[in-house]
Amino acid sequence: MGMEEGGAEIWRQKTKSLEDSLKLRSTFKPSMDFQYVWEELYSIPLESFKGANVWNYIAAFLLTLEGIEPTTETIRSYVFKDKKLGKLNSNHFICEFLPIPRKSNVAIDVYNSIWSTSNEYIKNVGSKRFDLIEKTLLENQKVKLLVSYDRKFSKKFNNHFTSKVVEKWNDPRGKEYVLYKVSISKMRDLYFLTTPFFGQGQASYQGIKVAGERVKRFGIL
Repeated sequence: MGMEEGGAEIWRQKTKSLEDSLKLRSTFKPSMDFQYVWEELYSIPLESFKGANVWNYIAAFLLTLEGIEPTTETIRSYVFKDKKLGKLNSNHFICEFLPIPRKSNVAIDVYNSIWSTSNEYIKNVGSKRFDLIEKTLLENQKVKLLVSYDRKFSKKFNNHFTSKVVEKWNDPRGKEYVLYKVSISKMRDLYFLTTPFFGQGQASYQGIKVAGERVKRFGIL
C-alpha cells in the first residue's frame, strides 16, 4: 500500500486527460484487476514501462514469499511478461491511501477549485479512506498482512489504529523495517510492515528479500 498514484496515464504516457481518467476512476469497484485497468482502460501496455518502479519492489516481496529469488529477470517476468501483479484471483492486493492521481505528493493545482492546499485535501478525505480500509479489512478476514512502502501513510496508519512493535531491523544498507501488530477492532488484528519507499534508491531487492523471509519465519502467511 502506497500513498497515492502518480497518474501516468495523464501526465507521462498521456493516453487520458485528467477529466477522462477521473471519470473512469469514478466507475471503479473496490477491487479492480491491475492489468485490465492499465491495458484496457488506460490503453498502456505494461511491457512499455522501462526501468525500476514501485511495482518491481512489490514483485520482489511477493516472489520472496513464494520462495522465488527476486532477480531482475524474475521480477520483470512477474510484472511485465506473465502479468501476475494485482490480479483479481491472486493472493494479494495493491492499493493507495488517497483516491485521486497527483503529479507529486504536494501538487494540488489541478484540484484547487476543491482544495486550496495538499494538507486540506488529505485532511478532508483521510478519515473516509480509513473508514474504507477498516471496512475492507473487516470484510476480508483472510488478509493477514498489510505492507506500507510510504512513510507518511505508515505514520498516519499507526496513529489511527492501535499498534505495537513486534520486531524492528535494518537492511544491509541501513534502511529501517518495522513489523507491527495492529488492532483494527476488538475482533480483528493483523500485521503491518513498514518499509523504505519502493523507489528513488530507498529500498533494495536484497532488503525486501530479507523482509519477506522474516515474515515467512513468523508464520504470518
